[in-house]
Amino acid sequence: MNSLEAALQGQLRRQSEPFDALWACRTMVSDGAYLASLRTHALRVLRVISSLSGGGGNSSAWDGVYHNLHQALSLQSVGLYTDVFNDSMMCSSGRDYDNAVSDVKERFVSGQLVFQGAWNAFEIAGEALFLHGKKPTSQAVRHRLERFGHQPIFGLKEAMFDAHSRALTYINMQERPFKEAIASGSYLGVSAELLRQFRNGILHGKIQSLEPQDWGEDSDDKTCDTQTELFHAQIRLVLFLLQAILARVEANHEVWFNEGDLVEELIFAVQKEIPEDAVDHTEEETDMSGLFVDQKYIHYI
Repeated sequence: MNSLEAALQGQLRRQSEPFDALWACRTMVSDGAYLASLRTHALRVLRVISSLSGGGGNSSAWDGVYHNLHQALSLQSVGLYTDVFNDSMMCSSGRDYDNAVSDVKERFVSGQLVFQGAWNAFEIAGEALFLHGKKPTSQAVRHRLERFGHQPIFGLKEAMFDAHSRALTYINMQERPFKEAIASGSYLGVSAELLRQFRNGILHGKIQSLEPQDWGEDSDDKTCDTQTELFHAQIRLVLFLLQAILARVEANHEVWFNEGDLVEELIFAVQKEIPEDAVDHTEEETDMSGLFVDQKYIHYI
């Protein structure tokens, strides 16, 4: 490999770091117990949805759900450099600052893109809860979620509190819909309202990238990690909402990839970390037995 090829490979590796960091995120449920990595969790949900798209399920919504979530999972790299006016060329400290800002913004943009794709999937999935192709508002979907009667989904409570704590500065708990969600006593309802507010903040540009606290050669600044975790927590919560809708609408549908098991037998546990999760699964080269082994019937424990 010549120097140019090596430089290009290095650039590609660096530009993939924001997504690598996001996909590797895990949520702690209790001491020593975690949910599967975000990518593994999302891949499992996507695979279940794949068995419903193309007319395989009870709703035509699954095609759009699959497209948006699949597209989000297909993202691999992003590159930004914020010194658009080239002002820092003559100042090493200025270059260090712009490099640090660019790194954080790459984490922001990667998280924003994946979150938006996952949110789009959730909005379309909400149509499956209504008859005659109705396109409901996110508030109407929240009300349906609040009435779901199944047992608590493993890890949902912890994921909800994690998402709330990381997005706290962007969430208005005094808004009437949030108070309604709290009054419902439904983790799914609170999650939907939290995510709705977060999505609106992103859509209207009110949520912006964080500012690095330190920069330079010896810096050990953690702002990039904090930025990534903000989006990881919200994306994770969207996946839980998708699972709940799948369980409600398609519980008795037989999936094609796991010996004809029912959606209900798998969907409550796809977020659980199992030993096989240590395997590095890629999106296109996925051993599905590795993704779903031992997932059946371990819904709530």
